[in-house]
Amino acid sequence: MKKITLVMLLLAGFGAAQADELSDAQKLWDNKDFYKSFQIFNKLAEAGNVNAQLQLGEMYGFGEGTAEDTEKAAYWLKQAAAKGHPEAAASLALVQERKAHHADIAYYTTNFDGGSAAYSRYGCERPQIPAQSTSNEDIRKVNAKINTWTECYGRFIVNLRSVAAADKTIKPEILKLMNNDEFTRSAALINKVYGNILTEAAAIEQGISNESSAWKKSTESYAAAYDKKLVQDKINSDNEIRVLETTRRDLEHNIFTTSYKK
Repeated sequence: MKKITLVMLLLAGFGAAQADELSDAQKLWDNKDFYKSFQIFNKLAEAGNVNAQLQLGEMYGFGEGTAEDTEKAAYWLKQAAAKGHPEAAASLALVQERKAHHADIAYYTTNFDGGSAAYSRYGCERPQIPAQSTSNEDIRKVNAKINTWTECYGRFIVNLRSVAAADKTIKPEILKLMNNDEFTRSAALINKVYGNILTEAAAIEQGISNESSAWKKSTESYAAAYDKKLVQDKINSDNEIRVLETTRRDLEHNIFTTSYKK
């Protein structure tokens, strides 16, 4: 619905009292008190006020302050058009367009499922994370799979954030046809659906994060134990070499001593 200014009304030939009433009705509409606003517009429209006729027609067409009635909307908008209101024809076309798209409006108010933003739509392959990796090649492969999934999950999150607001999800050509109540209900449903989508995806993310942390801890523990074993093996090997060297020297000494006595 278009805003009406006092200057516009006075220039259109209406008295200050009627202009005040229209201004009051507009303020009520702005404050979403549609019922009271409708009562004033209805009174003034029946008195022949062309601006009130336009507003009344739109309120009938969008079901604000009264039950939606396309026929009554057309009647009042045609009355306004006959009196030369420049916006009446466009308003009538908008009301008729709204009537043709009731099913599309209902999709957002009651049937919205968020399919286009669903996690499953991205095909993020869940990485198979073993309990432990025992080779550098295995570690490289597991890390690559985790990174690929993380990038895919990131794209899902970025898109979900970009459409989270209702006016980013509802198609512009449908958004302009909604009344205030329909938009409010749509926004609530969209928020709920996206919240559920995020909760389900977050549970998957948490599971992968837990598996990744456990794998990393176990693999690091294995690597530390393996390194320790290598060090110990080297120590043992060095000790064995020293023993052999000692044995060799003792043997050489014995051989030398025996040879000398002869």
